Amino acid sequence: MYKERLLVELKKLKSSLSSDDKPVAVQLPEGLKQYSTLVLDELCDFDPVLFVDPMYGACDLRDEEAKKFGCNLLIHFGHAFMGKPKIKTLFVHVSYLFNDEELFFLVDEVKKLNLGSVNLVTTINFLDEIPRIKDELKKIGVVVLDSKSSSHVTNNHVLGCDSSTIVDVGEPVVFVGDGDFHPNNLGFVHKNVDVFVIDPVHRKSKKLVISDLFIKQRYALVAKAKSCNSFGIFVSGKQGQFRLRFARFIKDKLEKLGKKAYIFGCDYVNEDYVEGVSVDCYVNTACPRIAYDDHANFRKPIITPQEVFLLEDIHNELKIDQIHELEDFY
Repeated sequence: MYKERLLVELKKLKSSLSSDDKPVAVQLPEGLKQYSTLVLDELCDFDPVLFVDPMYGACDLRDEEAKKFGCNLLIHFGHAFMGKPKIKTLFVHVSYLFNDEELFFLVDEVKKLNLGSVNLVTTINFLDEIPRIKDELKKIGVVVLDSKSSSHVTNNHVLGCDSSTIVDVGEPVVFVGDGDFHPNNLGFVHKNVDVFVIDPVHRKSKKLVISDLFIKQRYALVAKAKSCNSFGIFVSGKQGQFRLRFARFIKDKLEKLGKKAYIFGCDYVNEDYVEGVSVDCYVNTACPRIAYDDHANFRKPIITPQEVFLLEDIHNELKIDQIHELEDFY
């Protein structure tokens, strides 16, 4: 299905390009890299250069590198617009369209939940299917609640680091898609709301459970951080993750708590890069996945900016509106 949709997008893309755009730079997410040579063949008239580094999302643009390669255009596949690219950039999200069986599976799974109303969210690749899903859910008496857009997400769209599209935080959430990164963020931010994950493509469905182990690990790291005296605040140079103003805000917060704080600039957040630098703890302002999923790779505690606000009292929790305010702090 993705191959067919990719070919459709490539046809539209080529019709919009001109000789002034060449050479073009290309970024593909991991799931589409199997079609790399197809993309390059289709764009052969525009002298394409494929960046093969891992691409973590729309926040990870190779715009500076494209400039170095003398490219006039960056074509970023698989994600929605984010940031302020330093070169002309086209974001081409490759939609997946459900067949009837996949759509019926989704509707049947929601029906089994016996819910009157839901917050319906998904990732960019399924976003075009939201109107059709809403229509089908309406037929079985399920109301899809209103959502909102922000500087990073449109209605019904969530990122692994931004769930602010959800307005009614007291009602259940149905996430349409696969993987754990996006649902885990939903569950972590909306702790008291049921989150249901439905994957129509692979015919899987589950209620999200944030394990006690994960919660205990986070509070254990915050407890360790509370006794630390010095903090290194990582600021990624990646286009969509660059949050220097946010880092300075966190630095000020830590200093008001009597801590020493330093800002560390980097492209990739890796403890090996600061080997020998004398700090007790790290704060990660880049992709939250680094602190959540990769904390075991760090010898010193690494916490999120939100968790800095728990240092005064680790028994307090941030309110949802505070978390959303921090998510949008650029």
